[in-house]
Amino acid sequence: MSEYQGENRRATEPTSWHLKKEVNLSMIISIIGVAAACITGYADLKRDIALIQADSQVLHQAVAKQESELDKSIAILQAHYVRMDSKLDRLIERLGR
Repeated sequence: MSEYQGENRRATEPTSWHLKKEVNLSMIISIIGVAAACITGYADLKRDIALIQADSQVLHQAVAKQESELDKSIAILQAHYVRMDSKLDRLIERLGR
């Protein structure tokens, strides 16, 4: 029983790792698959970025249009307030007499 060497007593190859000059077909297929997935993912990412940039430009144009419309509305309201102020002044003068 002194010959017992534990779990690896029947191992014919060394238990440490080593490199082989061979490349398995499954490894080649895996590398090609991963490369294809990376290329496809990169292309999808570029497309998504282009769509987001286009949406961003549309949003900027919409905001600029809303701001100009808001400025026009504010100007109209200010004109109305000035007219109301003058009308109130005239009314106060008439009632004060």
